[in-house]
Amino acid sequence: MNKVKPGFLRRYTRRYVQGYVQRYAQGRMRIYTQKHFRAYRILLALGLGVGVLIAPVSCCQAFAAGNTCFSVKNLWQLSSPSSRSLLNPGNILGLEKELTGSFLLNWRGEWFFPAGARENGGRLVFEDTVQLHLNRDETDLANMVNEFYISLNPVGFFFIDAGKQVITTGTGYFFNPSDVWSRARERKALLQDRELPPEGKVMLRGEYLFPGLALEVGWAPQLVWAEDEDAALLKYFGSPQRSSPAWVKISGGCSGMDGSCLFSYDRQWKAGLNLARVWGENLEIHVEMGWEEWEKTQADQLNQLFLTITGEAHDSRPHGDECTRAIKATTEKGFVKALVGANYTFAGGANLILEYLFNGSGLTRGEWERVLLYIGESTTPAAGNENCSPVAAELQRTAGFLMEAGFPGLLRHYAMARLYKELPPAFALEQIIIQNLVDRSGLAIFSLSYEKERFALSSAVQIPYGKQESEFGLLTEDWQAKLKVEFWF
Repeated sequence: MNKVKPGFLRRYTRRYVQGYVQRYAQGRMRIYTQKHFRAYRILLALGLGVGVLIAPVSCCQAFAAGNTCFSVKNLWQLSSPSSRSLLNPGNILGLEKELTGSFLLNWRGEWFFPAGARENGGRLVFEDTVQLHLNRDETDLANMVNEFYISLNPVGFFFIDAGKQVITTGTGYFFNPSDVWSRARERKALLQDRELPPEGKVMLRGEYLFPGLALEVGWAPQLVWAEDEDAALLKYFGSPQRSSPAWVKISGGCSGMDGSCLFSYDRQWKAGLNLARVWGENLEIHVEMGWEEWEKTQADQLNQLFLTITGEAHDSRPHGDECTRAIKATTEKGFVKALVGANYTFAGGANLILEYLFNGSGLTRGEWERVLLYIGESTTPAAGNENCSPVAAELQRTAGFLMEAGFPGLLRHYAMARLYKELPPAFALEQIIIQNLVDRSGLAIFSLSYEKERFALSSAVQIPYGKQESEFGLLTEDWQAKLKVEFWF
């Protein structure tokens, strides 16, 4: 599973470091330097934004007519801390209600030009997002290149794309087990931030269309750069690529069923399968599976963290060899992820998506109970104790394990549901439930939106539920409320 976007783990780590380390290391000179460097970053990001705005003028002189689209999005989020979380017992992190804001300027353009014998055989695509983030402590301005690639159709049924692009490799709505990216290096969270436009990957791929069949071959280079707060490429281009997969994908249809199979190699083998079929006019059934070979270093690191915390939790208890047993999933050569789902549209227009996910790399119930036992024991002394340094060290170790295991989404069985209903004249209601079937915790999201011509307004509430000793019970926020305003032209 991919790395977590700005969410629980990143906020938790930042607050922990600020709370227990940075207050002893900050000085006037450092603050002075940060202010000047921040001003430099803001000027650079604004320069990129201005470049995005004037790019159509120069491009239109060289290419045939295309189309462009601008959108401006303002998002505000209010979060309430949870003092019942085992990662924040008695609010030892000192969290308060926090209001954060984001302004996103997104621009996308497509231009067509002659290629080979075809008048419009070439296409240039560029999409960019300038992001301004506001919180209590600082203002952060960054830029992300979502897509920048060239697509060629030199002959009838042959296509080739080169550059940074967004591709979809699966039929699942909540998760795609069959994507080509390595779990060990490109972590994908179960909860994905859908407010930001998706970010592509740099790749070279070609596709040839046969009668009733499509063959795709692709390769993506490994692009690694620093990921700290001062990293220029991270701030102004996008996320690094730790994977370098080469893949072959075959897609086709038979007897009313669409399907595809994928094989990729990136120091480990990976295979994927997708099947989808429409029944009547209202129901679609889809299945998606992926098998991936374990990367030894990643499995060893995960086991080392797991055995460290679960061993300490059982030091004084007679459990035999249980506390020295590795995670069951890592003892196999590889692991399987499988998703089964249905998409049904009711006569009144409402749409319902139901999906079940089997996460073969996740923890079993017994392994998860051992982790929860450790978290509970290591944070119990914090209640009413102002000197939390030992507890903080244990929480940092726990956060490291959760990040490595892929929190949230680190257990084996999940069910997801989404209900979407349009309400005349211009409203829409959306409800999302993500349910952990192992410890019966989950996350509920309710949103109401209004859309009229080139304007949209939406509000949403996100609420975790379940016992204190559960996966979603570990979230350090009781609830989140969001308000979004968007214009496009």
